[in-house]
Amino acid sequence: MKILLCAVIVNMACLLLPGNLMSRQGGKFVFSQLKYNGNWDTRKTAWNRMSEYLFTTTSVKALSERQVLQVKDGALAWSPFLVICGDGDYPVFSEEEYNILRKYVYSGGMLFIEDSSGRKGFGFDRAMREMIKKLVPESSLEKIPLDDAVFRSFYLLKDVPGRINTNKFIEGCKIGDRYMIIYSQNDLLGAWEKDNLGNYLFPCSEQQRWEAKKLSLNIIMYALTGTYKTDIIHVPFIKNKMR
Repeated sequence: MKILLCAVIVNMACLLLPGNLMSRQGGKFVFSQLKYNGNWDTRKTAWNRMSEYLFTTTSVKALSERQVLQVKDGALAWSPFLVICGDGDYPVFSEEEYNILRKYVYSGGMLFIEDSSGRKGFGFDRAMREMIKKLVPESSLEKIPLDDAVFRSFYLLKDVPGRINTNKFIEGCKIGDRYMIIYSQNDLLGAWEKDNLGNYLFPCSEQQRWEAKKLSLNIIMYALTGTYKTDIIHVPFIKNKMR
C-alpha cells in the first residue's frame, strides 16, 4: 500500500513540476550530474545501484543511466534533479553559468550537492557555500530539521546518517517553502558504490550504510513530492510511526 501510494504521489508531482520537466524523458526520473573542470565524478557507479533499488522499492520509473551535463547544456532545463559532487577540486563558474543555475533553481529544479571528502572548510566545501550564496542571495544554508519532509518523504528517519559522519545534519537552502538546494558532507552516494565484483568500495558498518541509502532515496523522493509529507493530515500518523 505504501509503495502504491508513493507511486501515485510521485506521478502527480511530476505533472506539477514547472514546465513538466520530466515530460521529455517519457515521464521517467532522470539522475542528472554536473560535469565541471575538476574532480566532478567522485561516485561513478552510485546511480546504477540506486536506480535499481528506486524502481523495485518505490515503483518510480527512472532512467537506468545517469545523464551527465554541463551548465550550458540545453538538457538542464528538462532535468528536475541535478547532482554536484566533488572532493577537492572545485568548479569555477562564469557569470553566465551562475545565471543559468540561478534560473534553474528558481524554475523548480533541485540541486543536491555532496562533498564526498567530508572535509569542512576545504576547497569544495568553501566553493559550494560561496556558490549557494550567489545563487540564492536572499536565502542561506540552514540545518534541515528532522521533522521536515526530507526525512519523511519515503522512509521515516530519526537522525541524519551517512557513510561518514562529518555532520549530524544536512543543510538546505529554501526558495519559498521548499528546499531547492540540499547539501551533504556525509558521503551518502558513497554508501552505494561497488566494484565490478559487487564489493563495496568504501567502508562503513552495515547499519550505517543502510541508513545512508535511505536518506539518499528520501532526497530523491523529496525532489519529486516536495512538502507532501508535512501536510497537516499526515502529522499524527507520522508522529505515531516515529515512536
